[in-house]
Amino acid sequence: MKALICTALIAASANLMAAEKIYELEFETDSNWTSLEIRDDAVFVNAPAGQSMNVTAKDGLRSYTTSPKKIHLRSRTRGLVNMNLFVKSKNNVLGLTICKGSPSSYTWIKSDQSKQKSDLKKKDHCEQAALVLNLF
Repeated sequence: MKALICTALIAASANLMAAEKIYELEFETDSNWTSLEIRDDAVFVNAPAGQSMNVTAKDGLRSYTTSPKKIHLRSRTRGLVNMNLFVKSKNNVLGLTICKGSPSSYTWIKSDQSKQKSDLKKKDHCEQAALVLNLF
């Protein structure tokens, strides 16, 4: 019984040591609408103190909606949209589902360590991706 309690305490303390970090991501698309959805326990967050979030759209945005798990944006026309995002996660790999408005458009997201580009010609225009946030 003591061994079981010790194992549980060690596992609990290991979870506490795995602190959540905030990572900055770059995002770009030429689609008229795009969505990014987090598939794991990470969440989108506001910019930390001293940093800012920026969105630029060639022809302007119609709508921009964000929640802890999903970001959806719709531009006025099919034109270039750039933004930076912040994600809070305990893991160094972020599971995402990236969707875009048409098969001829592209959407990419990158961290300091990796980049995922969605330029699939699939009918639903969605792709599951894994983005490396930080190497150990």
